[in-house]
Amino acid sequence: MSSLDQLNDTCPAWANIFEVQRRKLRVLAVAQQPSGLTGRSYFLFINLRRDNLVAVFEEPDGHLPLCCVERHINPDASFCLHYNSTEPVQSAGMAREWWRSLGFYLNNQDYASRRRKWPMLAQLSHGDAAITQIQMEELAEPLGWKEEEVLAAIFRKRGWLGGRLPRLSKDKSSLVNLRSPCPRGCTRKHHPFRKSSCERLNCAEGCRRLHKPTLRADCPNRSVVESLVLLEHQRRAQEHEFFKSLKNSQVICCGTMDNCSLRQEEISN
Repeated sequence: MSSLDQLNDTCPAWANIFEVQRRKLRVLAVAQQPSGLTGRSYFLFINLRRDNLVAVFEEPDGHLPLCCVERHINPDASFCLHYNSTEPVQSAGMAREWWRSLGFYLNNQDYASRRRKWPMLAQLSHGDAAITQIQMEELAEPLGWKEEEVLAAIFRKRGWLGGRLPRLSKDKSSLVNLRSPCPRGCTRKHHPFRKSSCERLNCAEGCRRLHKPTLRADCPNRSVVESLVLLEHQRRAQEHEFFKSLKNSQVICCGTMDNCSLRQEEISN
């Protein structure tokens, strides 16, 4: 079965396939909000490409801009549902997962239209930077840092990873000045509140003692902290090259999102 056949056979209740062609499905899909309410209706078409790959687009004169990478709409107007979302749909399970991704995507588009930003937990960096972000998330998740420290830094510019980063060595393989404070802002608590972990919480209630910064050399999570900094330097460079390439391809900002990196690239040049 082709990818289109798999998708046609597993169409969910919130979507209606109203036309079937050999290499195209035309669909009316209604965004499903987490509250259970319905969102906007989107007229879409799903194309079958070479090697059984699939791509989904909005019909002309719809709700969305033709291209907006901040809204995960590619320069050819196809939707980026997730990383490698155009891969062949080879089973009913993969087809149901594809439809699930489309449902989340349309709800995120409704969110972006209202708030001019993409939901933070659904964000993914662009181009090669996406792989780097995934590596950062995998490092941070066991420590509980994924949402508030990695995603908030990348997509909301908050926290120790969201601003100016610690400097790298000349070969960019390590951080300089091992005796500098831990960039997370951890401090050494006095006994009995001292723990062998990265702690930023206050000491005992009413404590007025000065708590010295934890040096990076002494940080119990030094390896993760340093790896996150190195990867964030790399991710920012990759994103910069991605948007520079878009600008060179004459792609312009659509103006529907705040803090658009493409618009910032246009302004800086």
